Amino acid sequence: MMRLKRSILFVIAAAMGAMLWSAPAAAQATRTWISGVGDDVNPCSRTAPCKTFAGAISKTAAGGEINCLDPGGFGAVTITKSISLICDNTQAGIVVAGSSAIVINSTTAYVVISGLDLEGLGNAPTTAGINGVYVINAAAVHVRNTKIRGFRNGYGINFSPQSGNSQLFVDNVTLTENGGSGSPTTTGGITINPAAGFTGNATITNTQVVDNMNVGIRVDTTGIVGSAINATIDNVTLSNDSAGILVKAPNGTGTVKFLLTDSRVTLNANQGIIVNGTPTSVNARVGGTSITGNGTGLMILNTAQLYSYGDNRLDGNGVDGAFTGTIPRH
Repeated sequence: MMRLKRSILFVIAAAMGAMLWSAPAAAQATRTWISGVGDDVNPCSRTAPCKTFAGAISKTAAGGEINCLDPGGFGAVTITKSISLICDNTQAGIVVAGSSAIVINSTTAYVVISGLDLEGLGNAPTTAGINGVYVINAAAVHVRNTKIRGFRNGYGINFSPQSGNSQLFVDNVTLTENGGSGSPTTTGGITINPAAGFTGNATITNTQVVDNMNVGIRVDTTGIVGSAINATIDNVTLSNDSAGILVKAPNGTGTVKFLLTDSRVTLNANQGIIVNGTPTSVNARVGGTSITGNGTGLMILNTAQLYSYGDNRLDGNGVDGAFTGTIPRH
């Protein structure tokens, strides 16, 4: 009888221990997979892929990578850690209405976005998307080999870090049909606009910014005291936008260093390049660039200065305008 009692007590103790013990959470994978025929209840492995970026990101370790196996629409995603979304070898996209496609919000995040088609439905009978890629905070964001269109209620790329210095790299990206007529100063192709006291560094290369409302690329410190923007743009086409490029740093706000090289600023309805500020707030240089077919080629406002390296082609505009001066070659 005593032996029976001891056995019963042992079984009860074992059962209680099993109930109280909890296994550690499954380890996140450094590489996960999504598929147009996947399911977010899956572990996001190669043989059991997930359906969406949002479903896969929670199962992917910080610094890891999500890959697309096949064509599909993979849904909007908010990123709060370092991660790469790599879908170069298939037709992968995100379609949104009334929201942003990709939101990034972490001051320590290093993010890579490659091979995606982001659609904001700006030409459909629905509420247009807001931003294609919206950087609220990040250490660095790389957007490459991507098409972004139809975000009429914001920007194709909205780079507006709020809580720290940040870097943006854009390479081989096409931005079209972004920006809306109802918000001429807050929508367009790309905006670079860090918060007060912070620095935004942007490098844009091998990219087309065409057929956007308002400004193709906006570099602007209006109303932001103590911010700094360093923008380098190379081999970029800005065409058929309302205005090609706006570089603006009103006195008493922030500062901008701007360099445009080997690019084409053409057929923009209003201005090709606008520079607005003072000699101490804006440092703007242009080299090897064609500026033609615009309503006004160059518009320089207040006491801003825009210098040429002497190898630009400025002609054929409704009004050409003129560079402030020429920097001699060394």
